[in-house]
Amino acid sequence: MYQAPKIQTFIPAVVHQSKAMGIFAEYYVIDLLTDKMVRKRVRLTRAVKNYPTKHLRLLAAQKIADEINRKLAGGWSPLHETDEGRLYTPIAQLQEKFLAAKQREGCRDTTLRDYRSITNMFVRWCEDTGRAKKRSGTFLRNDAVYYMDFIMEKGNSNRSYNNTVKILRSFFQWSLDHCYCRENPFAGIKPLPKPPKKRILISKETRCQIARYFETECPQMLLVCRLVYNSAVRPIEAAQIRMRDIDLDRHCITIPPEVAKNKRERCATITADMCRYLRQFVDTNSPTQYLFGPGTQMLPGETHVAFSYFRKKWDAMRKNLGLPDEM
Repeated sequence: MYQAPKIQTFIPAVVHQSKAMGIFAEYYVIDLLTDKMVRKRVRLTRAVKNYPTKHLRLLAAQKIADEINRKLAGGWSPLHETDEGRLYTPIAQLQEKFLAAKQREGCRDTTLRDYRSITNMFVRWCEDTGRAKKRSGTFLRNDAVYYMDFIMEKGNSNRSYNNTVKILRSFFQWSLDHCYCRENPFAGIKPLPKPPKKRILISKETRCQIARYFETECPQMLLVCRLVYNSAVRPIEAAQIRMRDIDLDRHCITIPPEVAKNKRERCATITADMCRYLRQFVDTNSPTQYLFGPGTQMLPGETHVAFSYFRKKWDAMRKNLGLPDEM
């Protein structure tokens, strides 16, 4: 006899016969959106009508019921075959689909890392709070509010809180657009007010002090500062400059579209003294090598330096020179 699984997700199909329904199979399957059993009935009269006797018709109907039970035991659910089948997608599986879609769309590596980092934290929270058993269609606004309360209680900055809201709103909007949920639970959550940026201008005397420091400690970091200050190159773009991008004859560096923030190629002009400094690397390294490689001195290499390393170098300089945090 058929044995139901330990975790009951369905009640096996049983053959019945009535005047109104004829011969039919009746079974129950759990609706993962409501955690309630849903009754399903399958009319079998036409399927077994060619059998000559009632006994044979019932035996044939039982074979069909047994086949339904085998499918149910294997995880099949008739609810998943409807237009709403995607609503039953587990949150962790939905995250994988979302990240894969963003990668196909050509998201920048840094953007993809942000998506992965924020959604990883979100999935872990779902697991820790028991919400991992929820499906994409059952994660509602109250769940989103609880999660943002959790982020707030962690003591995150307003900027981090707002970035979390922005990314999860994007995550569930993609899910909504692809029929994995009926609403975006993060759509109505308002961002926190942005605190005013505390920045002060760097005086000429301080800039000279910083230049002397990096000339001794790390000339490559001084080049980074000059690229940002003189050539308007973003630090994340500077980290991905290759030798082939540097044109010393034209006194410029090409920022390729796959590196540029706006996906548009542009040329950043460089000064004569920067050209003289760069020549030692351009003449001795292959075109595919990166200008800033890993290591404390950030010398050219086959892989590029981590963008965050620029900030570490700057913070160390600021601490050693006794400069304020706002600088």
